[in-house]
Amino acid sequence: MRKSSPIDPLINKTTQGLLAATVLQPDRWWYLSDLAKHLRRRPSSLQTPLFSLVSAGILSRRKEGNRVYFQANLDCPFLPELQGLMAKTVGLVEVLRETFMPLKDRLEVAFIHGSVAKSSEVAASDIDVIAIGSLGLADLSPVLEKAEERLGRPVNASVYSPQEFAKKIAAKNHFLCAVLDKEKLFVLGEPNDLERIAGRKPR
Repeated sequence: MRKSSPIDPLINKTTQGLLAATVLQPDRWWYLSDLAKHLRRRPSSLQTPLFSLVSAGILSRRKEGNRVYFQANLDCPFLPELQGLMAKTVGLVEVLRETFMPLKDRLEVAFIHGSVAKSSEVAASDIDVIAIGSLGLADLSPVLEKAEERLGRPVNASVYSPQEFAKKIAAKNHFLCAVLDKEKLFVLGEPNDLERIAGRKPR
């Protein structure tokens, strides 16, 4: 049964998404329609929570002509604490993507699986990652350490070359075949990239 995220009782899903987008990229001014596209929501559904966040001093609002932009309020006294909370909960993918970027040319796909991907984790759950590319765990370890420092949670990674991953899938490796058929949160690459590497037809 799908369980809620540890932060769900505190903050509703729409506000979680707004906070993760804004406070984890504090230098970026978001245009309303860009936020809506990023969160896959209608712009009208974001107006009330955005107004509340601006009124609370968490976000800043700027108007240029007919366009309205929003940004994390850098003067918010608890912005660092809020950034930490978002990074450790709903902002996991954004933090991992940012820390993995230096290796993006050597990584074809990286994704979160397990309890975090299924939203059945507790606050202290490890973050399980599979990375596929032309590198080894030793190459990834410094990146994982940075991610763990920012997230405040262990990050466990399994690393495969594309050829090794495809070979294991062809041999019907129980663990990897189960991972392929369950929920995933993509950090780098897309579902079709993973299906291609696995030798499956894109869904």
